[in-house]
Amino acid sequence: MAAEIITIASLKGGVGKTTTTYALAAAAAAGGLRVVAVDLDPTGGLSNVLEKAKRTVTIVDVLRGDASLADALQEHPLGIRTIPAHRSLNTEPLPERQLHDVLDEVREQCDIVLLDTHPHEPSLIGPMSVANRIVIPTALDILSLRAAALTVGLAQQCGVLDRIRGIVVSNAKRPLSRITESLLNGLTLSGLAFETVLWYRPDWVLATSGRGELPSPKLLAQSKMLLREVATRPVSPEALRQFIGMAQGRRPRPVAAVSL
Repeated sequence: MAAEIITIASLKGGVGKTTTTYALAAAAAAGGLRVVAVDLDPTGGLSNVLEKAKRTVTIVDVLRGDASLADALQEHPLGIRTIPAHRSLNTEPLPERQLHDVLDEVREQCDIVLLDTHPHEPSLIGPMSVANRIVIPTALDILSLRAAALTVGLAQQCGVLDRIRGIVVSNAKRPLSRITESLLNGLTLSGLAFETVLWYRPDWVLATSGRGELPSPKLLAQSKMLLREVATRPVSPEALRQFIGMAQGRRPRPVAAVSL
C-alpha cells in the first residue's frame, strides 16, 4: 500500500512547521512506521534537525533528475529517512506532477512521507496538491493566524480543502496572556485546532537544534497524540471557510465562531 503524504504548510515562517514535521516524524518512527521526511524549505530547518551526514545530494538534485530519491535518502538515528533542502529551492519550481513522480519512487517502501514546505505561495501549491493530509501550524498572534487562514484559502483554490486535518498551535508560551488565550479558545471552539498544542519548551529547542538530541519521553508522548489526531480527526469544511473569511476581512457567522 502506498504511503500517505502529509504536507505541513503555512504562508508564514517561524510558526513551527519544522517542529511539527519533526514531531510527526519522530512519533511515526517510534511507533514502528517507516518514515521519509523531505525538506522543501530553502532555509533547511528540517535538514539541520534530521540530516547528520555530509550533504552530497539534495532534494534539488532529485527534482532535476540528477539522482533518485530512493538512493539519496539518508538515515537519522530515530529511523527516519530524509533528504536535505537546498537554497535554490527559493526559485526551483515544485509542480504537482513532478513531485508525484519523485515521491512515487519511495511510497511503496514507507508508510508516511512528510513534506516540510517553503512559506511562499508558488512553492506551496505542488506540495499541498500531492498531499493526502495537510497540517497547518500557527503561533498565537494575528499575523500568524492570518497566514494560516490564507493557507487554508490557498488549499481551497487548489481544490484540496477536504485534505486539511486541522491547525496545530505551536510555540505558545505559558502562561497565556488574555489575548492569546482568547485566540486559542476561538480556534478550539471552532473545531479548527488540534487538541494537542506543541507548547514552547526547552526540550523542543534541544530536539530541533541540529545537535543530534532525541525527543524526551514527554515530547514523544505529545508527538504521538498529535499524530493520532492527524490520522483520525475530521475538520468541518464550514469552519475552514469561516476561517478563510477572517483572512479576507469578513465577519464570521455566529456558528462556533472563530474569535480572532
